[in-house]
Amino acid sequence: MAGDVNLDEDDGINAINVTPLVDVMLVLLVIFMATTTTIQDSEAMRVDKPDAKTGTKLEPNPHQILLMCTKEGAYSIDRVKVTEADPAARDKTIKDAISSKVKEDKDLQGVIMCDEGAEVGAMVHLIDLLRDAGVKKYAIATEKPQPKPGA
Repeated sequence: MAGDVNLDEDDGINAINVTPLVDVMLVLLVIFMATTTTIQDSEAMRVDKPDAKTGTKLEPNPHQILLMCTKEGAYSIDRVKVTEADPAARDKTIKDAISSKVKEDKDLQGVIMCDEGAEVGAMVHLIDLLRDAGVKKYAIATEKPQPKPGA
């Protein structure tokens, strides 16, 4: 009869085995997770901010420009490294970036994030560049002190 189903070993595979698909997807997930953290770490400069008990949390917003300096003397603007080695060219790049953001937003706030081991003069110089470009408000990034073990 045409309606009778005769199951033989020769009929072939009637279901899809999803186990290899799940295995491949899990491997891809692990690869993406590992590369994402690597990419995030490589794009930003590492800055060990100084501790401050009285610091307040400042939420990132579009009305800010982030200026960073490290103890090695490297600078960045909004997490983009400034590549000029000549101090005059570096200052011009930083000031131009600040000025272009000030033109877009008159209420721009500067956030200065310097490494704890960076020279104080580097931080003061960034403040001067902000003021020269017309930024009236600025903040210095710090972090809460870590509790001492056993205290």
